Amino acid sequence: MNRINENTEKAFDADPALLEPAIEPTAASIGTPPPATETAANQLAPRQHAFALRQAETVVASESMADGNGDEDFTSTFAGAPLIPGEFRLPLSKLAEWVYHPRAGSREKGEHFHALALTAAEPDDLRPLVVLDEIDGVYPIVDGRFLWHALKETHAGNEDVEVRCVRFVGTEADAVAVVCDTALGTIEASPMEKAQALLNLQQVNGISQRAIAERYPRLTKDKVSNMLIAARMRQAYPMLFDILEEPDMAPISYGTTILTRQKELPPEAFQAMLELAEGFAANGERFKPSQALAALYPDGDAQASSDNKTVKPKPVVPLKSEDIFGHDDQPVAAYQRFSDDIDRISLPDVSDMSIEERQAAAEACIAVIRHHFGLDQQD
Repeated sequence: MNRINENTEKAFDADPALLEPAIEPTAASIGTPPPATETAANQLAPRQHAFALRQAETVVASESMADGNGDEDFTSTFAGAPLIPGEFRLPLSKLAEWVYHPRAGSREKGEHFHALALTAAEPDDLRPLVVLDEIDGVYPIVDGRFLWHALKETHAGNEDVEVRCVRFVGTEADAVAVVCDTALGTIEASPMEKAQALLNLQQVNGISQRAIAERYPRLTKDKVSNMLIAARMRQAYPMLFDILEEPDMAPISYGTTILTRQKELPPEAFQAMLELAEGFAANGERFKPSQALAALYPDGDAQASSDNKTVKPKPVVPLKSEDIFGHDDQPVAAYQRFSDDIDRISLPDVSDMSIEERQAAAEACIAVIRHHFGLDQQD
């Protein structure tokens, strides 16, 4: 779409009688013979020349404004981001890692680290870091950890660079809960980082596994249990995670497998596994989770192969067995007693039962259980 010059628009609104003609009338236009020479024919009259100069100046000025080169209505001073209420500045030397951050001791660079590092050249262009009150001479960072690492790398060797900060409103326990909510609600946090956030919530705020599952409905109690196990294993045996290529990206199953090994192995064998991991870490060797488990427990594959073989259990014959009758007086289960005085109810396969048959079978089994506990006499 063509833009109409502002002066032209004004010209459309003006009185035609007051307009200065764009081209002065010439001899040719009034029917008189043209000038004798070509030079004379191309020469503008004084009024034409003055009008052309004014038009040229107008065009140049409008183009300058369109290109952003006009300074009449602009300032050459760049205004920084406005201050946030309560904002203050701290040198890099006064900022520190928060021990309860889900990524504490973990990765220092996020997906957009290089873009952050470029912006960090001007600290005032970054949003403020959220910090706790001073602890042992430093301010732990609650939010903005990646920004902090970008600032440290960009301004390496200059710990006096001042950074925008705001204080977290609330206690440290409040901060743990807020950070945990954030970690559980974002895809940026890895499963292990989410597990660490849950462990912090449990250890600092004293929240049970059941309460955690209720706080985060998307997590079942079993899933919460496995996440806490993985986080505890990393907390107790960091060397087993240090040998991974990306410790913070380890799957939850890596931590639960370590717990299983700890339970299965004799104490001296598990200690040998820890020492082996320390040796790998000292030599700079790094593995994927499956490779690490194989390297730490070389006999594990053979053992797993042996464990995976289908072994038919020896049949155990009860000393006594009584049928339990359900719908239409059909046997649906059995009450059995074994030599070690252990009683057992052998339950049926209900996949082919109707709802009515299932109801009758359940009531029959419950009646036997109540009789076993002597509760049937109370009815």
